Amino acid sequence: MVHVQDVESSATFYRLLGFEVGNFVPPSGPMQWAWLYVPKAADWKRGPNLMVTRSERAIDSSVQEILFYLYANDLKTVRSMLLTHGVRAGEITHPEYLPDGEFRVEDPDGYTLMIAQSAADTP
Repeated sequence: MVHVQDVESSATFYRLLGFEVGNFVPPSGPMQWAWLYVPKAADWKRGPNLMVTRSERAIDSSVQEILFYLYANDLKTVRSMLLTHGVRAGEITHPEYLPDGEFRVEDPDGYTLMIAQSAADTP
């Protein structure tokens, strides 16, 4: 589980990336944790899943030792959509290990996500 300050804010952000809330606790009131999945994945049960839980202490984005990689079918479109929604998305770069490109973005708690272009051989 990823510890976050506000589960609902995190769910809103991750919806921009194609995730939906599959389950959450408690059933009413502010969410304490949520299971997020990608309903459009070829096999949503084995596709991208993420669980977020409300942290009991402040999140310090300067000491997070986690990096998420997400792959997109159309990197430029995803970046444009995020910018349209007010998300600060870095420039697309083309490192040797990802010649089709990647860019950096942070979620509401400062977790770094690298969004990369899918290639024909991406699993």
